[in-house]
Amino acid sequence: MNTFTPDLSFVDSHLYPDTNNCKKFPFQVKPDVCVYSDGTSAGCNMATAEVVVEFKWSRTHDAFRERDDGTSFISQTEKGIDTLGQITSYTAAQLTAQYCTHAFSVLIIQDQARIIRWDSEGAVVTSPIHYNTEPHLVDFFYRYSKASPEMRGVDTVSNKTVAMFT
Repeated sequence: MNTFTPDLSFVDSHLYPDTNNCKKFPFQVKPDVCVYSDGTSAGCNMATAEVVVEFKWSRTHDAFRERDDGTSFISQTEKGIDTLGQITSYTAAQLTAQYCTHAFSVLIIQDQARIIRWDSEGAVVTSPIHYNTEPHLVDFFYRYSKASPEMRGVDTVSNKTVAMFT
């Protein structure tokens, strides 16, 4: 990915919970990969992580399912609901630790990925991306790396207000 996104670092964080920003949480916040733009090269810091990536090795853990009949696309299986809770809690931790209008995460299950855009209203989830044959996941990270802070979700109004009072 460094070829396509030289300004982003993809850090294996699955063994390193965020103990600075999330120490009061009743669970450990330790996504599989944290994506940073500040040069971070180790660990998990939800105050500076820009994109969180979670891997699951079995389709039974997919939080979403494809539906043609218009019913809920949220998986109703126990493992799917667990995954949904996990990725939602990571995003909640990220949005709590940062001034953001929205945040992105990626859920990868076997050979498929879903990009999720979260905000205060909920989430928008892509259809499955078959990343071995489709360029959409790489395109997302390339475009993300070139996007303005506002497009990445940084709340520049709140950040300016905080800076005025510090």
